[in-house]
Amino acid sequence: MADWKDVGRAVARVAPVLAGVLGGPVGAVAGAAGALVASWLGTEADPQAVQAALAADPQAMIRLKELELAQQERLLAWQERQLAAETEFERSLTGRHTADAASDSWLSKNVRPLCLLVFTLALVGGTFAPQVDGGKLDALAELGFGVYGYYFLGRSAFDKGAVRLRWGRGSAGR
Repeated sequence: MADWKDVGRAVARVAPVLAGVLGGPVGAVAGAAGALVASWLGTEADPQAVQAALAADPQAMIRLKELELAQQERLLAWQERQLAAETEFERSLTGRHTADAASDSWLSKNVRPLCLLVFTLALVGGTFAPQVDGGKLDALAELGFGVYGYYFLGRSAFDKGAVRLRWGRGSAGR
């Protein structure tokens, strides 16, 4: 199942500003940019429909470059909004971590290691329990991957897109 980031990657070579907005972290802005692209291409505002239109029409990439040039001011304003939202999110996350570290509460200082321990126990138990459905174990492993990654790699790997989870993409059985 495609999303707007996939569309952004597909058009990055031709329309980098448009790709940046489509692939940005703020869902509403990416959705608005996706709707703009869809209307420009004459398709429904759905990432799969846009990708199908791009694959079916070789001239579509040229039209997207024209869109980027025509709407450059709006796209740059959207990118600025995305950057502001990303910066605010980072500030908020840093504030939460700082508050956790400064707290006198044992639980707030140890919640991340406890989550790591719980997921490790659940994964090990789920691996050896015959009654656990494979799809549920895959979902638990995916969630555990996020917990391990956040704990050991730190949030910067997730924020910078070095780690990308495949939620709801039918990854069971792979």
